[in-house]
Amino acid sequence: MAQNYPKRIEMQEGIDLLLSHAERMETEKVEINEAYGRILACRVRAKENIPPFDRSPYDGYAIRSADVAGAGHDSPVTLRIIEEVPAGHAPEKVIGPMEAVKILTGAPIPQGADAVEKYEDTSFTEKEVCFFSPIASGSNIVKAGEDVKKGEIVMEEGEYLSPASVGLLAGLGYGEVEVFKRPRVRIISTGDELLQVSEELKPGKIRNSSAYMLQGFLRQWGVDADIYGIVKDDEESIKEALKDCLAEADCVITTGGASVGDYDLALSSMEGIGAEVLFWQVRMKPGMATLAAVKDGRLLLGLSGNPSAAAAALFLLGLPAFRKMCGKREYKVPCIPVCLPDGFPKKSPGGRIVPGILEFDQGRVCLNTRKNQANGMVSPWGGCNLIGMIPKGSGALLPGSIIEALYLGEN
Repeated sequence: MAQNYPKRIEMQEGIDLLLSHAERMETEKVEINEAYGRILACRVRAKENIPPFDRSPYDGYAIRSADVAGAGHDSPVTLRIIEEVPAGHAPEKVIGPMEAVKILTGAPIPQGADAVEKYEDTSFTEKEVCFFSPIASGSNIVKAGEDVKKGEIVMEEGEYLSPASVGLLAGLGYGEVEVFKRPRVRIISTGDELLQVSEELKPGKIRNSSAYMLQGFLRQWGVDADIYGIVKDDEESIKEALKDCLAEADCVITTGGASVGDYDLALSSMEGIGAEVLFWQVRMKPGMATLAAVKDGRLLLGLSGNPSAAAAALFLLGLPAFRKMCGKREYKVPCIPVCLPDGFPKKSPGGRIVPGILEFDQGRVCLNTRKNQANGMVSPWGGCNLIGMIPKGSGALLPGSIIEALYLGEN
């Protein structure tokens, strides 16, 4: 086996190599009700004003401010009510001197009015309304275009379409929107020790949990991820599975077979189908036994069979590449300083990756970690929205130590 590829590289080098071979997906148009969670593939300008007309933000009375300029508690001003305008209806009358229009929230401002007074600040009957203080011109009126002006840029290419973003597009009259296609990823689980999740446990066997965890993370990121299934520790079988998946996927992930044991066959299988190996093994813990290759422009990512190591490599090495493939403008995951309230019992001089949950304690941003952080554990990743990065060269960290952490709480 030729070994003219980078080996035991630094994590940033691995990220850069994957990014250099990851390509943005093509675009497609989707109906607005299917746009949530997608990545916008074009700049969007407002086709019209929001709101499209001057409107009232309250239930109240539309008036001419000059008519109540002298109003006071001892000298109230009474105006005649000439019309009622509910939301969804246009005023029919023009307000004249000493006249008012009863107006409901969201209704257009009648012609001639320049202010609105809330119901609770007046005294009224069916035909008249009394005012007890002056009202400034423009009070309680939301102007046309005050929220969004016609022609202004409201979204840029590469933005994540949140529920509010989709609502804004709908409000502007966009029935469909151009987005990046979702990358198609297929997950192959290798190992004679693996069982399907519904199978009864047997001596020496474990259930195939990692594939479902990885699939969930990928789908959370906007990736179309499916599980191919379990493949036995046999090079020809793994090669056939790789070929099957590459025929329909933009990226293939394998779990297991990425280390240095006699039965770790991911590397030889990828080389066996003619893939170019980008790197093998990364200086990170957990996750060192990570492999990456490319075949006909499609990425192959070989992850450890240990769930925690597989998750760490997927997040730290794979996530930037998947963000690029999905069409995001920013590939880098945000990094923030966090406090370790309980410290961390680190023994080796190398760097350490610690998943956990964001918490606030007496004004501090804290990383709450589970006690057991061993490579084979799934539980530390439950609810994880922070990944602490303990630098190499440091020893055990005392309670209150500050480290950098990748923040996973935003899309």
